[in-house]
Amino acid sequence: MIEDHEKAVQDFDVVIQKNPKNAHAHFRRAFSHKLMKHFPEAAEDFEKAKNLDPLNPKMIVNYKKLKGITCIVLCKPGEEKEFWFWKNNLTKQGFKQD
Repeated sequence: MIEDHEKAVQDFDVVIQKNPKNAHAHFRRAFSHKLMKHFPEAAEDFEKAKNLDPLNPKMIVNYKKLKGITCIVLCKPGEEKEFWFWKNNLTKQGFKQD
């Protein structure tokens, strides 16, 4: 895991620029912002991630409980494709996501 949170934010910025609907990137960038004490930016990213993926309970954070948490694993590296496949199938089956 990257410990250079400024670099991590820059990397997530690139990912988000290429795919603005990537909820995982917004969520993980939020933790880097949080650890750098950029709380407004962190809150914005947490909310964006939740809005992009409202069916994922891991995207709903309790801000009061985040103090000692440095990261929440959403899925293992490389499993993002499986997640997107599952999410797209739900959408095709009539579950709507704004």
